[in-house]
Amino acid sequence: MFLSCQEGNHLCWTRHEPVGVCGQIIPWNFPLLMQAWKLGPALAAGNTIVMKLAEQTPLTGLYVAQLAVEAGFPAGVLNVVPGYGPTAGAALSEHMDVDKVAFTGSTEVGHLVAQAAAHSNLKRTTLELGGKSPNIVFADADIAHAVETSHFGVFFNMGQCCCAGTRIFVEGKIYDEFVERSVERAKMRNVGDPFDPNNEQGPQVVKKYGNKVA
Repeated sequence: MFLSCQEGNHLCWTRHEPVGVCGQIIPWNFPLLMQAWKLGPALAAGNTIVMKLAEQTPLTGLYVAQLAVEAGFPAGVLNVVPGYGPTAGAALSEHMDVDKVAFTGSTEVGHLVAQAAAHSNLKRTTLELGGKSPNIVFADADIAHAVETSHFGVFFNMGQCCCAGTRIFVEGKIYDEFVERSVERAKMRNVGDPFDPNNEQGPQVVKKYGNKVA
């Protein structure tokens, strides 16, 4: 992109260049969406990619890689590897030939990725880490609507969402009523086979996460 200077015999410009090799580490909760969010911008900017899939949900990402080959992607442009965080993820974060690493996941692992990036070649780093997103409900709100949307915010995707509304700040005047209605709504949630359209809640991705929220 070229910009002409207003004064003097000068020429100013911004030169857009690919970063190079981008290491990408995605989580298991939205495997296809997370992969698309990572691949699209990096490829559009002219980079090559080495993506580590979550060990809990590798099949979607591997199939997308197969589709990329069938679509005619040049060899070496898009590389997808399954594996575990302490091995494959760590190797990607600290590799000297990786120019940038992008990680979506827990804050705990985000610290490790940032440290590895800094201790190796000081590679560029993008971290999207878990949070505690709050809903705020005032006394003049439509309580029924607030209860339903807050319920959706915390239970969406079985609660396995980095932007889940896991905190709710409710004005004191309606606090007791809001809590009572929220409890009743949670009791009504249908749990079972996620392929049954009558069910709202399926299993957690692995047993240890099910035990954690039980």
